[in-house]
Amino acid sequence: MKGPRASFVIPVYNGQKFLHEAIASCRWQSTKDIEIVIVNDGSTDGTQELLDWYAADDKRIRAIHLKENAGRSEARNIGNNEVNSPYIFVLDADDRACKNRVRDSLITFQMKNPDIVYGPYFWTDELGNVMQKVPAGPFNKELSLRKKLNYIGHSTMAYRTGVTKNIRYDTGEYSRLGLDDWKFQWDCFQKGYKFDVVKTFLAYWRFSDDGITSRRNPEEVVKLKDEYLATL
Repeated sequence: MKGPRASFVIPVYNGQKFLHEAIASCRWQSTKDIEIVIVNDGSTDGTQELLDWYAADDKRIRAIHLKENAGRSEARNIGNNEVNSPYIFVLDADDRACKNRVRDSLITFQMKNPDIVYGPYFWTDELGNVMQKVPAGPFNKELSLRKKLNYIGHSTMAYRTGVTKNIRYDTGEYSRLGLDDWKFQWDCFQKGYKFDVVKTFLAYWRFSDDGITSRRNPEEVVKLKDEYLATL
């Protein structure tokens, strides 16, 4: 039996507020032969019941329930290990994928043969209203070192499943401070994986006062980044 062409992996912890929007954006992709792997990271709200309902309604959805909270990095690693397709599409539980994200990303994989793709995205407020269009360009090592930013929207990323055999999302402090995606990107670059940019908009990234980006300590972020960059 032919498997899915692409897999969304969504870790979620107490995310019932916006999770239905994330799931809907995957279900209504223009490319239909996909799977949606959602890892419930020990949620204590109504996330489990919501996921079970969706999984019963759509056979493409697979819910994995962790008994205890393992952290977003480990939840993502667990989901990545469970996919049945050649490509993994990153999505956070409070973000949304644009309708043609899978289609446009797969075209780039097929035409340019990269290991990892990403692209521009819409930055929205908590209600989903677009506040800014964020462009994407080629990964620039010198700029990323100088600014300590990679300019890659994590919820626009997709990568070949084989990448996760060599690189995992780092747990501990990187996960706690929301730098696991930043480090994952650098680890991929250091391993020599090829990046490419999709020209079309791929996702809606939601800014929330409750999000980790808003809550984390900036001084701790800079310190951890400096420690990692010093090893390059």
